Amino acid sequence: MLCYPFTWFAAGDIGFEYRVTDRDRWGMREETVQNRPQFLEWWDRIQRAVADHNDPGEFVTFPGYEWNGNRRAWGDHNVIHFAEGGPLDDAWKLPRLFDHLNDLEMPALAIPHHTAYKAGERAKDWELHDPALSPVTEVYSTHGSSEGVGTPVPMDANPSMGPRASGGSFQDALEQGHRVGVIASNDGGGLPGSWGDGVAGLWATDLTREAVWDALTARRTYGTTGDRITLWYELAGEPMGGVVETDEPVTATVEVDCARPLDRVELVAEGRVRETYTHASRWEYPAEDERATYSVLVEMGWGPTPEYGDWHGAENEFDGDLTVTDGDLAAVQPRFNGWGQRYDHDGDSCSFSVTTERDSPVYEVTQGFVCTVSGTAATTLSLALDRHEDVTVALGDLLGDTHVVAFTEDCYDRIAAEFGRAREDIDNPDVAYHNARKVKFHPAAPASACRATVEFADLPADRDHYYVRLAQRDGQYAWASPVWIE
Repeated sequence: MLCYPFTWFAAGDIGFEYRVTDRDRWGMREETVQNRPQFLEWWDRIQRAVADHNDPGEFVTFPGYEWNGNRRAWGDHNVIHFAEGGPLDDAWKLPRLFDHLNDLEMPALAIPHHTAYKAGERAKDWELHDPALSPVTEVYSTHGSSEGVGTPVPMDANPSMGPRASGGSFQDALEQGHRVGVIASNDGGGLPGSWGDGVAGLWATDLTREAVWDALTARRTYGTTGDRITLWYELAGEPMGGVVETDEPVTATVEVDCARPLDRVELVAEGRVRETYTHASRWEYPAEDERATYSVLVEMGWGPTPEYGDWHGAENEFDGDLTVTDGDLAAVQPRFNGWGQRYDHDGDSCSFSVTTERDSPVYEVTQGFVCTVSGTAATTLSLALDRHEDVTVALGDLLGDTHVVAFTEDCYDRIAAEFGRAREDIDNPDVAYHNARKVKFHPAAPASACRATVEFADLPADRDHYYVRLAQRDGQYAWASPVWIE
């Protein structure tokens, strides 16, 4: 089987309720409920786009929408159809929606979305659950983590809907006896798959609609906060999402390949961490002359903020190339958030065009790449930027250390041009550094820092289930669907 990081295309949070509000009529935003006439025309356009972009083996799409009924009572659900031709359902009550979907000739899913809010206020009501329609649920999204009320990753991105409360979380579903797996996915403007907003991973035999659907319905799934972490978990030989019939002690096996250094792997049963593996002391740096594979995170951004004055545009545009010399640039994984970010990896070079901005609803403070570099300590990474001087750093200088460049001279020039103040007129030079565009090379991490195979042996079989939660050192998380024990 193959692991596919997976994001719905034109699915789930397509934004019917967000695109249409009563801001003009009432002077405030009010999300729509139930369908409006223009939604049917939008639904036709979405389905045409889905059909046009479905490319088996390369890029798989499914048509879908966010249910527009009484989400306050039953919680938000993303309806996914197996193929084009399904209806845009106008059911007000969730039981009716379930009835309609079950009556269709074509398979459909209704995936619970950001479930851990207060009961009766957009939380998932697990008293109404259809395992065939909802084999998986969101454990993480743009809103944050719905794993549990007291679990490590918060759910505070939407303070209007928050805070988390007991009753609707993933752990609440397991406590009520539901066999439901996990994915992560974003919301609204997060499409398609922006970093930090949730990514679903699944293990499928092929990249086709049939194989992906099979993986979803078998709960052979996991979710990450943003990085494309490869995660495999099995219990007594049964893959994630499965069921083991035994009364003997069992062994859990976890295989993980992280984008950045792994911190820990936790095995969770019935709401509590039962076993923990820590990775910090289990790897070492290769010798300087030894050729090895490393993960290097390169970030760009920061820059001016209106807090310091009325800048004539505080956006930061970084256009250029990242090139590896005396080594190989084996892979590039973007950490992009916001629209319009682009990159093209070709051989040992990666060209890019990204935009950042502080205090912006559109752009993030930084954009970045996780680069997989093969080389020795003498291998260099060079960043050639259109508007700034080139930055070059040796891989050996990143073994345990960062490399930060602040373009302060450029900032002094901007201050002079926009505020008419020469350098000698500025009493505190902090202003130049605080508002300078910056580049940061994070410490290079060898592959052994990011990969592990972990076994938890002699686990008691009297638990209803075990699932996996793991964390990178930089705070990126992943969750694997449980394996249940009968």
